[in-house]
Amino acid sequence: MTNNQGSPTRRLMVWACALSGLCAAWPAANAQDNPLSGKQIRLVAPFSPGGGVDTLARGLADGLQRNTGLSVTVENKPGAGGNIAANYVAKSSGNTLYLLVNSVNHYANPIMVKNSGYDPYKDFAPVAYLSSFPYIFVTPGDSKFTQLKEVTAQLRNQPGSVSWAFGGNGTLGHFLGVAMERAEKIKGTPVSYRGGPDLLTALGGKQVDMAIMSVQSSLPLIAQGRLKALAVSGDTRNKTLPQVPAANEVIANYPSIVGFVALYAPAHTPARQLEQLIREVNKVVTSEEYTKRLDKDGSTAKTFANASEAKDFFDKEGPKWEALTVEAGLKVE
Repeated sequence: MTNNQGSPTRRLMVWACALSGLCAAWPAANAQDNPLSGKQIRLVAPFSPGGGVDTLARGLADGLQRNTGLSVTVENKPGAGGNIAANYVAKSSGNTLYLLVNSVNHYANPIMVKNSGYDPYKDFAPVAYLSSFPYIFVTPGDSKFTQLKEVTAQLRNQPGSVSWAFGGNGTLGHFLGVAMERAEKIKGTPVSYRGGPDLLTALGGKQVDMAIMSVQSSLPLIAQGRLKALAVSGDTRNKTLPQVPAANEVIANYPSIVGFVALYAPAHTPARQLEQLIREVNKVVTSEEYTKRLDKDGSTAKTFANASEAKDFFDKEGPKWEALTVEAGLKVE
């Protein structure tokens, strides 16, 4: 009787069986090594659907879900200038990983509101700088105002005669409007809304004269002529609107304020999960698709090598916005 155990065919079959066993075990081993394995991720946006922050959150969610295979969804929790969403994420627990996608009001709110309920440094661990956040002064397309100087001139002659809207107390739009009034020594009528879509509705319904909102939210309507762009934030013109002046081109001593949108995890997030999350988010924000999305708005993102580097950056960035809040005298009773 011939023994085939040592034949090449027999050996090949043995190797194939062994290899298939290894391959079958490989995903299980990888799953065990990935601290995010089995997690659901929920990105919480503190503003209404359709605004700039919400749009960024949805782009990030799509990329994370595609790259990781995990369930990644966006939940909108507008209200109280972001306090509701921040407290919701800070106190979250369970198998779902809740993450906060927020703008500069993350640092302004605890200064403005006596009992905000959260500490931006102790209750959160920063993950990523998702985007710079250029803002723009806009009016309805048929508005009599064609330049920001015309708005400030009217307010100088008739205090309170021009209403300017923004998407929540302590947001960048709020800062920019207050900065306009302080630089020009004028007083308008500020009106707070819950986010970009509400601002657009207010403008369309002629409920307000001007809004200060994200380029991301307003650019399509500017292109259609339904909104008129008067000026952009920052000290340089936005490349998507090169014909529109920067605010400090038309207002002397106007501060160079450029906001951002960042991603934060609850402070109690395990270190391994946080580091893996940073790696996964970095893959998304450096992808061609995400970069092209930001480029359309004249925005940029930053990445961090690890949690320590991210913390160092925001530990320096946050106090700048706290100081601006105090300087502007922003308070919500």
